[in-house]
Amino acid sequence: MDQIGTLELSTENIITKKRARWAQGYNGKKACYIDKDVICYLCGNNVKFIAEDGAETVFNFPGEGVGPFDAHSLSHCFAVAEQCLNPKIYVFVYPTFRQTSVLQGGAKLEYTKLFFSSSDYLCSLSGIPEFDLTLWNYNTGSKLCTYALSRENIPTSLSFNPGNWRQICITSEKHVTLLNIEQSNTLFVMQPTIIQFGERHWPYDRRVRLPPADRDAEEITENERDIPTRASTRMTRYTIDVPKAAKAGLVGELAEKLDEIQDETERVKPVSQVWTPIGDLYIGCAGGQIIKIDGESHQGKVIYYPPKKARVPDSRMSSAGIHRESMVDIQMTADDDLDKLMVEESVDCIGLHKRGLYCAGRDGVLRLVDVKSRDVSVLEVCKIGVPVTSMAFSASYRHMVLGSEAGSLHLYEPGTPESLRLLKNLHYGVFVAISCLPGNEHCVTCRENGEIQVWTIDKGQLVSSISVDMPAFSMACSPMLNVCAVGTAGGYIYYLDMNDVENPRLVERVRVYEGTVTHLVYQETGMYLLSVSEDGHVFLIDGRASKNFKPLAHTGMKGEVQSLSSYTDSTGAVHVVVTHNTSGNKRSGATHMTTFSVTEETMRDLRYNCHSLKYDFKDKSISKVSLNMAIPSYGSAVTEGGTVYTLAQTNKKVHQHKLPRKEDLPPEKELEKIRMEPDAEFPGHQLPGGQVLLSPHHKWLATYGTDGTLMLRTIGQMDKTVSVTPHDYRIGGVKVVAFAEDSQNIFTTGYDGVLTCYTWNYTPTGLGKAKSAMEAARAKKSKLMTSQMEENEHIVGMQEWTPDRESRPMSERPVTTNREAKEKMKRDEALERDEIYQTPTPTPEDNSTWLQNQELEAFKEEDKQYAEIKKNLRVSIRDMRRTLQSMLHSNATLPELERLNRHEFDLDIEEQMRLQGEADQEVERVREEIEFENLAKMYLREMIKRECWDEMVVKGRAVQAFNSNLEVSNFPMRERHKQFLKMLETVKKRRAIEIAESKALEDKPLPVVAKKKKDEEGGEGEDDDGREQPSTTGSLGAQYGGGSDLFYSQFELHAREQKVNQIVLLEDAIFRVKQVFNKEFDELFIKKEQEIGKIAEKNKRIKKIIADLEFVEDVIEPSLTIAEKPEMMLTVNDDEVKVEKFYTPEQRKIMEKKQKEEEERRARERGDNARERALNEMMGGVLEVKKEDELKKDIPRPSFITTKAEAEWSEDEQKIAKDYERRVKELQEEREKYRKQLETELRKNQSIIQEGMAAFDEMLNTVFMKKIKVMMVIYQEELKILRLRYSLLIEEELETRENELNRLLEHKTAMKAKAAQTLMETNKSVSAYRDTYDIYLAEDKVMDKQFKKEFQDVSALQQDQLYRFFKKRPRALKITRAEGDASTLPNPFADRPSTARQNAQADQYMANQMADLDKLSNCPEGVEPLVWDRLCRYRMEKVKSENKVKVSAQILAEMTSFYQKRQEQEEQYKKDIDNIQDQLSRLREDRNRFNLNLEVQLLLKQGQVEVDAGSFIQEYKDSALIHRSVVEELNNNIQQLGESKIASMVESKDFRKGIIQLEWEHKKMLMQVEDLQNKMKDVQFIKVTREIQLFLNAPDYEGRKQGEVGKLEQTILQQKQIHEKNLSERKKALKELERTIKQKENDNEQLLKQLEDLNVSVHERKHIEQVNADKQKDSGAEKRYQEIVQRRKLVDLAKAQAQEVAVLRAEVERLRMRTFPALVQVEH
Repeated sequence: MDQIGTLELSTENIITKKRARWAQGYNGKKACYIDKDVICYLCGNNVKFIAEDGAETVFNFPGEGVGPFDAHSLSHCFAVAEQCLNPKIYVFVYPTFRQTSVLQGGAKLEYTKLFFSSSDYLCSLSGIPEFDLTLWNYNTGSKLCTYALSRENIPTSLSFNPGNWRQICITSEKHVTLLNIEQSNTLFVMQPTIIQFGERHWPYDRRVRLPPADRDAEEITENERDIPTRASTRMTRYTIDVPKAAKAGLVGELAEKLDEIQDETERVKPVSQVWTPIGDLYIGCAGGQIIKIDGESHQGKVIYYPPKKARVPDSRMSSAGIHRESMVDIQMTADDDLDKLMVEESVDCIGLHKRGLYCAGRDGVLRLVDVKSRDVSVLEVCKIGVPVTSMAFSASYRHMVLGSEAGSLHLYEPGTPESLRLLKNLHYGVFVAISCLPGNEHCVTCRENGEIQVWTIDKGQLVSSISVDMPAFSMACSPMLNVCAVGTAGGYIYYLDMNDVENPRLVERVRVYEGTVTHLVYQETGMYLLSVSEDGHVFLIDGRASKNFKPLAHTGMKGEVQSLSSYTDSTGAVHVVVTHNTSGNKRSGATHMTTFSVTEETMRDLRYNCHSLKYDFKDKSISKVSLNMAIPSYGSAVTEGGTVYTLAQTNKKVHQHKLPRKEDLPPEKELEKIRMEPDAEFPGHQLPGGQVLLSPHHKWLATYGTDGTLMLRTIGQMDKTVSVTPHDYRIGGVKVVAFAEDSQNIFTTGYDGVLTCYTWNYTPTGLGKAKSAMEAARAKKSKLMTSQMEENEHIVGMQEWTPDRESRPMSERPVTTNREAKEKMKRDEALERDEIYQTPTPTPEDNSTWLQNQELEAFKEEDKQYAEIKKNLRVSIRDMRRTLQSMLHSNATLPELERLNRHEFDLDIEEQMRLQGEADQEVERVREEIEFENLAKMYLREMIKRECWDEMVVKGRAVQAFNSNLEVSNFPMRERHKQFLKMLETVKKRRAIEIAESKALEDKPLPVVAKKKKDEEGGEGEDDDGREQPSTTGSLGAQYGGGSDLFYSQFELHAREQKVNQIVLLEDAIFRVKQVFNKEFDELFIKKEQEIGKIAEKNKRIKKIIADLEFVEDVIEPSLTIAEKPEMMLTVNDDEVKVEKFYTPEQRKIMEKKQKEEEERRARERGDNARERALNEMMGGVLEVKKEDELKKDIPRPSFITTKAEAEWSEDEQKIAKDYERRVKELQEEREKYRKQLETELRKNQSIIQEGMAAFDEMLNTVFMKKIKVMMVIYQEELKILRLRYSLLIEEELETRENELNRLLEHKTAMKAKAAQTLMETNKSVSAYRDTYDIYLAEDKVMDKQFKKEFQDVSALQQDQLYRFFKKRPRALKITRAEGDASTLPNPFADRPSTARQNAQADQYMANQMADLDKLSNCPEGVEPLVWDRLCRYRMEKVKSENKVKVSAQILAEMTSFYQKRQEQEEQYKKDIDNIQDQLSRLREDRNRFNLNLEVQLLLKQGQVEVDAGSFIQEYKDSALIHRSVVEELNNNIQQLGESKIASMVESKDFRKGIIQLEWEHKKMLMQVEDLQNKMKDVQFIKVTREIQLFLNAPDYEGRKQGEVGKLEQTILQQKQIHEKNLSERKKALKELERTIKQKENDNEQLLKQLEDLNVSVHERKHIEQVNADKQKDSGAEKRYQEIVQRRKLVDLAKAQAQEVAVLRAEVERLRMRTFPALVQVEH
């Protein structure tokens, strides 16, 4: 195939040699300007360029896959990244598409974003796994630096500052990062800057949170989250504040993220950004908020919040009519308001213009926002109508392009809302099919939303589009006529008239079947259309318009059809190959291949070749054969000769199959066993899945699949292929491929919504084959020309189809329901009248399918054919119904036992069996559900039993009182684990060793301190044996079996190991306390069982007595309840089950057998029993005669008493009668006596029972009180355990915090070391470059000095002239704007052009000016042209040298600044390290203080609080606990001491009076002596000054002093006035100086701006002066030097004389002091 040529993204006409490249599709991604009026965007694997006038160009990207893309509107270049392993970035120049550079090494797997600066730099963002931001110089292709981003927050927008390429802003959903690019010659570094939001400034080690999304939301700090509780305020221990991360045990990155994890405030989500000329940032958020970030202070704030959504409450009283009427007004008002408001998703795209900030988003509205004023307002509104996902300005900012994910591009001129126009609208969506119309001029595409589009083949222009308003799944164009068939959901096939491609018409809609039309394929001549349904039926449809596209017949397939292909042989027979899958897994490929053929003979007698009027083909009529495929495959293409090509699912190769001939096929039974093996294999694709397609002339085979590759090969040379990759495999690869009629163009579509057209770039060998394909197309066209004209005329005459209202699905249900209701009514009436009901002939429903209509026709024909038989059957059924009704009537009159059930009269045995089966299934289902529920309950029971019963060594039970509700339960106890027992044993041994060691280390015994007498309530401290008392141990466990000598003192628990050991010992103590109590409980339980046994014995006698006495009394029969005997809950007695027990048939048989055996045994026992008969005859049936039995017997009454009257009795009879009366009286007396004995015995037994029960209840009450104390002890021990565990938790938190600080310290230390290394390297590079700069500077000076040597061959006059020209330079460039003043330009950056642009303009200007200076016309007279040329070259070298010096100076300044920043960074690291070390030291101090400041649990008796009440919650930090006896004893001592003190004070009072008086007199005399001595000293050492002499000599000394005081007061007033005057003058001078300072500051600011230019000018002037220094002569220099020397000597002489004068003055003062008189002290 490669001999034919290669495929290019173009269409080519071999005859005219015209070529037009095109690809269509836009998905709403970045679209930007690359030239003044040219827009570019990605189009599949291509870059599309479209001018504002509509001209299009396509650039086929040569790399492997297409990744992110960006364009540079100023430099007219664009960059595209690959999408593969180790991807590259290609930079091309527009419009030549020249490759500028290839950037490598920035990513391992993928790039996610590319963006240009306004100069020569490009930034790329890599994806998984590194997420690196890389800076490139795309002109040189060099990688400058890299910055690693967080892997969690994916950037939503990135951009350079257009006015300063050294600033980059990165936004994500949670962070905003500003990167500053610092440069030191060739070293580049990105440094992040923290942006603060709000008034809160975050520390360096915390992440900054974005502002809340709601204006009213409040920031909750970490301290505010910790709500203080009463327990926390009552803590008396030394508290330590640790961060929440330490409390959570987090270290490292998780600790830093804890704030974000706990942050529940909804925050803004930045999605877009734009820079201002002054370096500020505007950021648009997903919720409609706008953030402004100050470029100098790096402070951000939200300047706009969208209005909150109004919540309209639901009203049940609102009527539908009122709601409908008011919706219009509400909608109009809402639209007007929303246009002026920015709502959610309205600032997804923002752009800065001179007029303001343009915002657009998914709401489809473009707004101009005024952000300069205090209140943000909307100035301009333009409705786009579609969601906006891309926005870009042209280089001049006079035009704007808006891209939408709906596939449209709009142009807009800022400031003119009416200027909005649609540049391109492609109706974005996935293509489902492509096909070409006859004539080879237009192709038709179909999208999944039902959009049909017509394209020109030569230029790819969209001619027209029409929608069928239904989801489409397939489409095909007829090769015979200009008709397009579209298959949709619901089995509809739409036919569109394409004769007028600019105005396509929908002319017919046919519903063939229900379900989706998955495949549509036209036969080669267009005579037939093949369609496939979801259920696997292949339908044959007439493709001619004259036949109204009538469906003809169908045949069924097993499973799901995956591909359909056909070819027509020379006889006109259509051979169809269908591949289908029967496994149910669509991805596994087709497992069967079915072939059938439709001939003209078959179609002539279609009714005969079908089974029925349903027109389902007979398999024999169409030679239908279904074969099993050995290898599952995708797609199929059948050629002449029965060769089929498929794509294998296993090895992804192309398989060639040969269809078997009819005579070679085995019988149908053996056909299923045959597996169709491929005849040959050829290279295929890399991924499974795809399709196979033949060219129209059947010579070329195209395969395409999910790997995105299209491979073509000739049928004769299958091994040689030509392949292209039009679509990306990551989004599904190639979906559909189609050939043009002449096979010169190939169309492809993918899941990216892009349509591409490829053409052949033929080799000389391939031209012949191309012409053969074109000739085949011409022959086919001429063959079909006549029929094509006829059919086209017919379809043009067809009316346009419009949907009928009656065929809507909503109207089908009521019509069907009414029809069924009427039929049911007629059937019921016929049954009531006992008539024969005849079902009416069915009629087709509205919107019925062709298949349903054919079924109805078949039903009608069958009804006519079997009408007589049906009539006879109806009569028989009527007779049977009458007989059955009479039987039912007779059955109703029978008795209930003889009456049959209703279902037994059901004659439909099958229906009866079906109902019985359904009932059995339902019973089985219910049984299964019950079994599963029972199984779940059994599992839950076993789990509960195992956890709460089986694993308990001591089962939980209770003992209840007899006469009250009191109940005492034991402590359920599990068996302690071996690990705990092992640990307990270890702790005991370790503690015993520690105790032994402490005793052994004691040097001497402790002094015995006299013990104070303890009160009745118990003492404190230690007892005589040295053991601690409960008051200091904190519990009473020792009194209840929990004591141990191994316990640590609460005052010694400092170490962690001690606390852990103490916890283990306390848990063991709790276990022992419970164990002791459980033993006592078991004894109590045994006593109750014994008591119940005794009561049961007594009750036997009581019941016997009550029975004998025939009393009606309740007998107390106590028993153990479930709480006392919980094992009773584990067994279920029969009497507890309230429902009837279900027995299986097997169980019933066993029960019946046992019952029968029992009855037989009883019958045997009721037979002749000799033992019982002898007992009855000999002893009356008893073995022992009892008294009560005898008393119950009555004395037999003589018979004569009843037969004779008393007068008739004889004497003997009278004696017998008296004896009878006596015996009866005695018997009555015995009976009464026995009755009283029984009553006495009954009351005694009852009292014994009551006393026993009362005694037991007393014992139970005692145990209950003990249980309360035991529980108190357990709670005390558990409280100690909880306190110890809390202290351990605090220690863990402190340790975690220390680890975190150590980690931070290591990190900062490493960063400091790295910074120090960078600083050292920077210092070396700065020093080295300073040497280089000095060399450049020296070389530049040398060129000035070497000028005369270079031009020695000219005269001195010419040399001077040439030197002046050598020093001549062009004037500096003033940047001018071609388009006018900056105030009138729409570009907001017009007054701040980029540095690269300024440098380029300056270089161009300098080159032009130097060229003008080098012109020969500027040469002075007398200078030869060769000399002038040499001067120009030398001057150019000098200019280059000066430029090199200037550039080197700038680079040196940058390097110096970089060095200073690295120094500042190192200092910052030092401060951070010092801060962390301070925190570590404070933390360690706190940790030591915490370990030493123990919290002790004490047991306190009832006492009194002597601390003054302060706040509501009292603090006891400075309080002490003192025992009451100590306080009372101290009070007694105080009283005694007070009385004795008062007595001694009274006694010593009088004695001290005399002592005090004598002391006072003595002190007075001493003071007088001291005063006299002081006076004598003053007199001796007094100096006779002039003032004293004046006082002694002056007659009026006081008057003189008053005069001097008056003069001094006048002097003071005058000095105050002078001071105030001077103060006002100083204030005026100060104000003047402040005014001057402000003026000087303004002047300094202006001078600083000019400083850089002046420095350069000074250096240049300095260089010039140095060159001219040799020629200048200064005659006054020596004179000035002599004057300076003379002045210096005079100053030195004056200083020496001043020192001499000072010495002389000191000497004069010393001599003057010697003249003063002095008095010498006289020693006694």
